[in-house]
Amino acid sequence: MIALRATACGLVLLAAGCAARGPARPGGAATDDPAALTALAAATVHCSPLRTATTEIRLAGRAGSQRIRARLLAGFAEPASVRLEALAPFGAPALVLASDGTATTLFFPRERQVLREAPVASVLEALTGLALDAAELRRIVFGCLAPAGGHGERYGAAWQAVADADTRVYLRDGVPVAAEYRGWQIDYAGPVSGVARQVRVRRTVAAGPIDLTATLGEVEMNVDLDPRAFVVDVPAGAAAISLEELRQSSPLTAR
Repeated sequence: MIALRATACGLVLLAAGCAARGPARPGGAATDDPAALTALAAATVHCSPLRTATTEIRLAGRAGSQRIRARLLAGFAEPASVRLEALAPFGAPALVLASDGTATTLFFPRERQVLREAPVASVLEALTGLALDAAELRRIVFGCLAPAGGHGERYGAAWQAVADADTRVYLRDGVPVAAEYRGWQIDYAGPVSGVARQVRVRRTVAAGPIDLTATLGEVEMNVDLDPRAFVVDVPAGAAAISLEELRQSSPLTAR
């Protein structure tokens, strides 16, 4: 049996209390509103384009029956590069996940264990329940879920929405505050320079409810990032682990 539970404990802490309720969605029948398209485009101008982005993420909530609390350093680059480091109170990171869009590596520095070549979405699902690839995670975190070819809607005086087959983004008084994306419920709060500093993601899956809130700090966009940031230097002798072994010791299954 691999020794992942110690790392999971470094990443996942039991926390008291219940998650806050998400903001309300509009009710009643919608009417066509082409102006909603213009409103969303203006509110997400930072997404055109979002080549790179870095931020510190404080992650809290629940995955299945477990409470999660972690501090992450995150970096993204289009089209599908990501690096996530789960910081420990001292010393080496609890884990490093990096993908350049072709090769993906998850490395546990303290246990000297490595998982290679699993899809980013599968790794994130095993760790946190978030079955999202790098591009999806980037768009959700930075509020860039603009529906392609969507239609505009209005609900009363304050609410608008833009929707297509996969995505619906809600605006209140011209500010994106919520979205629905392929079964995920997303809530945004605390915008600074057009980017929400609190992002809540919810969904109920077979293992239980996923309800995580990411609080963003030190957001930087469209800065030059070294491509080597999306590659992990794994020392010789690191023990290989499988995705199934990761799932068995993940926050979703650890007791």
